[in-house]
Amino acid sequence: MNKNELVHLHTLLVRVAEEYAEWGVATSDDFSTYRALRTTPMALRRSRADHEAATLVLARTLAELSGTPRLEVQSVEDTATR
Repeated sequence: MNKNELVHLHTLLVRVAEEYAEWGVATSDDFSTYRALRTTPMALRRSRADHEAATLVLARTLAELSGTPRLEVQSVEDTATR
């Protein structure tokens, strides 16, 4: 997955997080780990690795809020080589 695709996925996950907050499924505190990374989809000058880390943290948080058991997620690069 190239950086542009990763940023697009990051953007989509942020939109899901916003919906969760609107629906009352999540609170601002639920996303504190994600916010601590200080990488938003609009931070286009941040590295691909920064966006990957932020996307994975956000995806794990959303999965936990969805009631999905926590999965060990490999890095995007690891899964792309398969």
